Amino acid sequence: MKPITQLHFGLQKLAVRLFGGVSTRADKQRGASALEYIMLAAVVIAILVFLSTNTGVRQSISGAFQDVFDAGGKAATDAAGSTGG
Repeated sequence: MKPITQLHFGLQKLAVRLFGGVSTRADKQRGASALEYIMLAAVVIAILVFLSTNTGVRQSISGAFQDVFDAGGKAATDAAGSTGG
């Protein structure tokens, strides 16, 4: 019985040595995903920097948001007035 146990432990050690240090496909994919997120973040930051430094674009975006908020405020005021609240 002892030789079988020794063989079993020997095979376990061999398996750990063979498969322990090998990077798997999931590890490689995880690294690729991290790189994709870093690139996406860099592009978003570059766009935000461009928009914040370009005065014409900044005023256009600010005006669009102001129109949306004004319309939303007017709709909220009208809705509150019509409910009698």
